[in-house]
Amino acid sequence: MRLLAEPTTGGDPSSSFCIAWTGSRSGITRDGVLLMNAAGYECGADIVPPENGLAFDPNGAELFANTPQDCAPTYPGTRQTYPAVLDYSRLSPGSPAMFVCLTEHVGA
Repeated sequence: MRLLAEPTTGGDPSSSFCIAWTGSRSGITRDGVLLMNAAGYECGADIVPPENGLAFDPNGAELFANTPQDCAPTYPGTRQTYPAVLDYSRLSPGSPAMFVCLTEHVGA
């Protein structure tokens, strides 16, 4: 997914992140905005935090990884969890892509 905007963060480990879809799509690529600590109704997909047992890095401390992720379902049979590539090239040319696991947002 191509990021069109992202929040300024202070590195607070308690922050939650989600994606708000902008409606733009090209093949399998979607455009979105990365939100921090947003209300549920603003989110189209939630970024799965490492405390859900997914290995985002060897220390389990990073939300955004440098390598593709094996995204096991967070809630098997109830929500779709899938790997995603965050493309920062529109925001900062030359920035490397980051890898996350997204869970389809359901409810408020």
